[in-house]
Amino acid sequence: MKTIAIANQKGGVGKTTVARNLAFFGIELGLRVLCIDLDPQRNFSKTLRALRERNLGDQGDNEPALMASSLFEGDSIESLPLACGEGAALVAADRELVDVASLSLEHLHAPRAALSKLASNFDLCIIDTAPTLGNPLYAALIAADFVVCPCTMDQDAIDGLEDLFGDIARVQQLEWNADLVTLGLLANRVNTRRAFDRNALEQLRDELGDVVLDGVLYDRAATQYAKDRPVWRVQSGESQILAAREMKAVCTQIFDKAALKGMKP
Repeated sequence: MKTIAIANQKGGVGKTTVARNLAFFGIELGLRVLCIDLDPQRNFSKTLRALRERNLGDQGDNEPALMASSLFEGDSIESLPLACGEGAALVAADRELVDVASLSLEHLHAPRAALSKLASNFDLCIIDTAPTLGNPLYAALIAADFVVCPCTMDQDAIDGLEDLFGDIARVQQLEWNADLVTLGLLANRVNTRRAFDRNALEQLRDELGDVVLDGVLYDRAATQYAKDRPVWRVQSGESQILAAREMKAVCTQIFDKAALKGMKP
């Protein structure tokens, strides 16, 4: 199983949008996809529960499934992720996640141990993270093989990249997860009508080079409205057609960089 964390401590940059579309992309490739929601806002969980309802007739609210806070128990976990059909499963966010911020360092390695116990049942794991620095983000980075960093073209988000890349470097250099690979910075919700967006993206490419993914997600309504299914499966229209093409290109590049496209169950 390969694990991709979607990370940025800034809120509103599109982490869940990227997470859900990567998950659906993997599902449609026939991969067994484990979706982990480490964000107490639970939007990634809502997407997977909607998938379960389409496939199995209910959202699994009464199922005794593994919850995200239980990942911090490490390999002593006993429950299983919530089956959502089509080879997908969910470890949903729960209220107890708010307590993660106060955990000691040793507990931050527990999700990695928990995932190792589940790894034989899945090909791909997508982790959606909360918009915060500190323990929750460290736990996701320690558990992941790869990290993708969505970023909008506003000054606050761009200014926050130094802290984000600093956290990634800390995880690598302290050997909490020395093998963690940054797949790239993903420019999201770019509005080509705004000079600031155009200039900011150009500056990021000049300063960061290949760290910035070639694919770009532009500011399109269809991308924002596709909450419970991939953007390429929502009602057709000009915005949807363009959004679908852009999202598939981004997913393809990420999967290629993570060597996922050739995987089959």
